[in-house]
This record gives sequence, C-alpha cells and structure tokens, in this order.
Amino acid sequence: MHDRKDLTLPTTWITGSPTRLASVKVAEDEQSSPVSIVILAKDEERCIARCLDSVIGQDFDDIIVLDTGSTDNTAYIVGDYIAHGVRLLRTPWANSFAHARNRGIDAVGRGWIVFLDADEWLTEEAARRLRPCLMSLSRLENVSRLTFAPEIVHVDRGEYTHDLPRIFKADSAIRFRGQVHEYPVIAQGSPTPVEVITIDIQMNHDGYSPAVVMDKNKRKRNLDLLAAARLDDPDNPRWWYFTVRDGLAVHDHSELLSLCERLKELAGRPTDTGDRRSARDYYRLALGSACQRLSAVGDWLTVYRNCEDLPEADAFYFRTIRELLGGMVTGAGLIEAIRRRSDEELTTESVVDPSGRHLDAVIVALLEQLNQGTKSKKYRELCAPWTDSFFEESRLRPHYRQRSL
Repeated sequence: MHDRKDLTLPTTWITGSPTRLASVKVAEDEQSSPVSIVILAKDEERCIARCLDSVIGQDFDDIIVLDTGSTDNTAYIVGDYIAHGVRLLRTPWANSFAHARNRGIDAVGRGWIVFLDADEWLTEEAARRLRPCLMSLSRLENVSRLTFAPEIVHVDRGEYTHDLPRIFKADSAIRFRGQVHEYPVIAQGSPTPVEVITIDIQMNHDGYSPAVVMDKNKRKRNLDLLAAARLDDPDNPRWWYFTVRDGLAVHDHSELLSLCERLKELAGRPTDTGDRRSARDYYRLALGSACQRLSAVGDWLTVYRNCEDLPEADAFYFRTIRELLGGMVTGAGLIEAIRRRSDEELTTESVVDPSGRHLDAVIVALLEQLNQGTKSKKYRELCAPWTDSFFEESRLRPHYRQRSL
C-alpha cells in the first residue's frame, strides 16, 4: 500500500464540468517519468523550425519529428536540429492521422508523450513549466487512464481550444482512432472513453489561417479522409458531424439535410465508439452549424422546424435573427435576450457558442435597432467579438442591416 499525501496542482478542470481539482491523492514512491515531444509533420518548411525552437533546450528527454512524407525542405531543416537531440523518424503516410499518432506512441514507448503539430509551438513559459507540471501529474492515481489538454490558442482567429487531449502516458492502453479529427480511447477490449483534464499549459497554433488552409488544401484533405472514415466506421457519429462542419461552405442544401438526418438517426440508438461525446451531442452540434448555413441562404422554414432539437439559447438566437432581418424587433424581445444571456445554465448548453457571444451580438443588434446606439456601443465594448454568417465582430453585417431597416 502506497503512502499518500495531498498535492496541490495548478488550476485544472475536467472538460464539460467546472469541478476544480484543488487537491488530489498521490503516491509517495512514484518514479520520475521521461517526457517526450512528438511533432507530426508533412511539408512544413514554413513552420517546423519555429516549433522545434520552442522545445529544444528545455530538458525534455526525447524530441521526435514524425515525418509522414515531406517533399519540401522539412527534413533538411530538421537535420539542423539533430545536434540538439532531435530525432527524425520517417513513416509512410497511411491516410490516417490516428495511424501516425499511434506510430509516435510506439516510438516513445514509456513515460509522458506530448503531441505537437508542426504548425504549433509552446510559449516560453509553457516550455519551462511543462516538465514540472507533468512530474506532478505523474503522481496522480490512475494516471494511465487520463489524458491532458493544453490551452491551444489559435493566434490567427483569436480563439481557444481547451479540450483537445494531447498529453498522456505512452506506456498506457491509450491509442487514437480515426483518419482525421482522430481521438484517443482506452483500447482494451471495447474502446472506452478517456477522461480529459485541461492543464494550464499554452500552445499556439496558426495552421488554419486562410492562406495556410488554401495552400495545403486542408478542406479537401479533411473531407476525403472523413469519407474514408464514414466508409470504415459508418455508425460513428463523429465522422458525420465533422463532415458537416468541415464542408459547411461547400455542401449543397440537400447534402446538408441528408447528413443531419443521418446524425438524427444515429442519435436514436446506442453507439459504442469510445468517444466522449454522444451521438445526440454530435447531432445537436451539426444542427447548430447547419442552421447557420440554412438561415444564411434564407431557408427559414427548415431552420424553424429544426429549432426544437437545438438548445434553448440557440433556438432563440436563430428566431431573433429572423426578427432582426424582418424588422420585427421589440423591447420585449430585448428583455428576453438579456434574460437568456444572464442564465448561465442556458448559455453553457449552447452548441453554437457556450460562451454566449452569439447572444451578446444579438443584444447589441437589438439595442441598435431600437435606437439605443450609445448603449449598443457600450455593450459591444464589454463583450468578446462574435463573427458568423450574420455578424462581423458583433456588428450586424451591412447587407443584413439594410434588409432589416
């Protein structure tokens, strides 16, 4: 029996729950675990040096660049870092990001594995704090069944991701599934969902800036891989949802409705995918995205029909947008918007934006339409900007504003 003592960790939380892990039980005699950085790369001459510069000289035990078939100067650039302890591991691209990540896990073998993509980099503070943080986490009970998510800052979009698991023990049963938008599961018998804990370590990312997306043709790549995933694993709602999300700008009306119907069908029966999200979750997420597209092209009949399957905050959002466009705004509607925005439980259930920025944008627009320009400006200044089909930085886009006047 191990002796136990309390260990106070940096502020962390389990994704989907505000529960704070202020104090946990730890094992006194847990041995120090090596920390390995694994960087996935293919044709990343634009950014691979930046990524490597952020991790060399930081007392990590191993730094591996897993190259899946670069034809540009990526491998030559990595060669300049061999003297700093960086290893270049070449593996053929198997049309699967899960395959590549699992290859990295096998290459590490034991201890902590930290995945970075080549278009990501650690902040200086994060690189310094990462190893001590993981040494503390090594002492958690059942750590081999846990994954940890850094805060990923999408510097080109001003957005954050807090629930993408990138860190875990390589000598666990955790492996990835899926050709793209891959996810970790505990791969013992039937796949079991992992638990994800967000940690206060920041990674920066710029791989989805418009120029990079176009240059690497990421939309086509993702949709092709998702088509293969749906073929291999047709009852997994994850692949149908991401097909909606990644192809939102290119799917025609009938394709979008068909994809949502498939998700609705899957939501009505049990699935055994090892994913943390349920089929119902994915259906609602897809519906939130689809309603954005359908309302933008004027199919309000379908939007209204599907609002009953959306969280209350999102159904209210779409209905109020329609009222704004039709010039039907009232003071009562503004009061109702404020009531919903102030209800934290309603807001966090949103699939459009759990932070409630879309409702903030609606309040700004309602104030403006009710000739409360000064209040509208002050409220906008208090809120994080919201951009979607109807708003740009919480301002109703000009062609929609003119339509409602």
